[in-house]
Amino acid sequence: MKVEELSEYISSYGVRVLKDEGIEELFPPQAEAVEKVFSEKNLLLAMPTAAGKTLLAELAMVREAINGGKSLYVVPLRALASEKYESFRKWEKIGLRIGVSTGDYEARDEHLADCDIIVTTSEKADSLIRNRAGWIRGITCLVVDEIHLLDSEKRGATLEILVTKMRKMNNTLRIIGLSATAPNVDEIADWLDAEYYASDWRPVPLYEGILCGNRLEMFSEHGFGNSARKTFEELVEECVAEGGGMLVFESTRRGAERTAVKLSEITGKYVRNEEIGRALLEENEGEMSRKLAECAKKGSAFHHAGLLNGQRKTIEDAFRNGDIKVVVATPTLAAGVNLPARRVIIRSIYRFDGFSRKIKVAEYKQMAGRAGRPGMDDYGEAILCVNSRDREMALHRYIFGEPEKITSKLGVETHLRFHSLSIICDGYAKTVEELENFFADTFFFKQNELSLAYELERVVRQLENWGMVREEGKLVPTKLGMLVSRLYIDPMTGFIFHDVLNREELTDVGALHLICRTPDMERLSVRKTDSWVEEEAFRLRKELTYYPSDFSVEYDWFLSEVKTALCLKDWIEEVDEDRICERYSIAPGDLRRIVETAEWLSNAMSRIAEEVGNSSVTGLTERIKYGVKRELLDLVRIRYVGRVRARKLYDAGIRSVEDIVRNRKKVEGLIGKGIAEKVFDQLGALNL
Repeated sequence: MKVEELSEYISSYGVRVLKDEGIEELFPPQAEAVEKVFSEKNLLLAMPTAAGKTLLAELAMVREAINGGKSLYVVPLRALASEKYESFRKWEKIGLRIGVSTGDYEARDEHLADCDIIVTTSEKADSLIRNRAGWIRGITCLVVDEIHLLDSEKRGATLEILVTKMRKMNNTLRIIGLSATAPNVDEIADWLDAEYYASDWRPVPLYEGILCGNRLEMFSEHGFGNSARKTFEELVEECVAEGGGMLVFESTRRGAERTAVKLSEITGKYVRNEEIGRALLEENEGEMSRKLAECAKKGSAFHHAGLLNGQRKTIEDAFRNGDIKVVVATPTLAAGVNLPARRVIIRSIYRFDGFSRKIKVAEYKQMAGRAGRPGMDDYGEAILCVNSRDREMALHRYIFGEPEKITSKLGVETHLRFHSLSIICDGYAKTVEELENFFADTFFFKQNELSLAYELERVVRQLENWGMVREEGKLVPTKLGMLVSRLYIDPMTGFIFHDVLNREELTDVGALHLICRTPDMERLSVRKTDSWVEEEAFRLRKELTYYPSDFSVEYDWFLSEVKTALCLKDWIEEVDEDRICERYSIAPGDLRRIVETAEWLSNAMSRIAEEVGNSSVTGLTERIKYGVKRELLDLVRIRYVGRVRARKLYDAGIRSVEDIVRNRKKVEGLIGKGIAEKVFDQLGALNL
């Protein structure tokens, strides 16, 4: 189907946008589904990676905008939101306004009211409803990317509640779900009252294989296999020598780093790029970053959650343009950004999440689906490495098997507690019976047809005990309950904050420990070599918000809280970033993630402290944000003056904006002429 045939739906100007992107005709499944896309019915599209689901959703949203509607495009990750936002901006050529909303859970982002298409995550969309964003009620089309993530332990419940809330908010809302293929995607379609279109067609054929020992067996869709003697290293060099890109998936970070270093000796024969190495060291020059830079200069890189966001983007961009030939990643990349490769090698069927487990078929399919670059490769290859003991099982389970059924994860008590409070606060339920009726419209109920009456009664009683809900003939949220819901924190987190802040003034260490006690906070694990943590905990025991007996079952958990609090204490006391990473055995990306989470929770803690009249935590949120002592706050608020430069200026006697303005030459000497120019340009623009 030629794109010109779409002009009656998206106008001739819209067709021109597609042609400018090099799209002359639709893929076969796109052409088959396009009539359903332009109907007004709910629709579920189940197609493999790169088969064109997103473009179909774009066409639907453009059509919606032309008809005066407004679309919300929901993705699972912030990185994907940024990627989709940049991709959708091509429609600005025909006058559409594109927006993106991520980050601050309390913000309503009212500036997006005039946008035609808004990209966001499910958590942010849910928080917009909780915070009464005016424009959210004007959404006429909801597109849910990767709707099969209803199955996710972490994100599935929020996605499910978001869809249910938005359907209740607007009973004429159109929903379009995009999914990888799964055995029971039709169940989701049934829940959404949606038409269903499924296809296994891929723009680039995929061949799957098994590497067992040094024997490679490749299989077609009909099961016929051929084999050859190949080592892992030979498979890498073969692909790189032909100009192809490779993704290698390792189970652990350490494995990813070790393999990337090893493979750089192969890729280094074909690539040399010093500039990439320099770019990767711009934000951080620690041991891990130096190792990454050395690999990347020679065309190989590792990619995991310990990297800084800027480093990850540099690697992804370099891989796309061919300056990096091999990326060795942990499995998180498979569900993240769009990064296809000619050949994908999955090094193990085992994962270590505190214990060893076999990966799900869906995880394998997600990784294997990255093989084959549309427009660049004639075919893609996905190769699974196994030992002889697992060969038969891997062949039947992964190569020729089907992904697991998608199942709702909403029934877990923590999810019920978190979402029940918001459902009451948002006015969807004024009694336990109405709360049960709300949950009767969820995917969980559709799948299980189980009454949640007992669980919901228990959750409501707990919220009452915590002072977040009152029973007055009907369920009424309290001021605290409303605040906790808007702050987007677990009610248990809200209770912990309120309970302690109501009773005592906190030191910095006490406040950081309080943050680390909450279920919303990521905690560092305590290693055998961390006996110093126990010593520090004992030394600081009077400042901590509680101190259990050495023999209690929660003692190890307590030590992990203290270790995380001490990490944050070092951060706000301006300990060098690399020194912190070394001391706590974490990577720069881990530190940034811990700091971001602590900043969010510190803000919530401060808001609750204001409610109870406790001023002891004032200013802590900004200190966590910037990683400084209180005396540097005025300086670090100035853009381009980070924690290191602020300390240099302060120690030289420059302690305010006025001091900076009066001492231009001195400032240039301390922080460099280039950075100083940016600082003075900014202050000039602010008339300072």
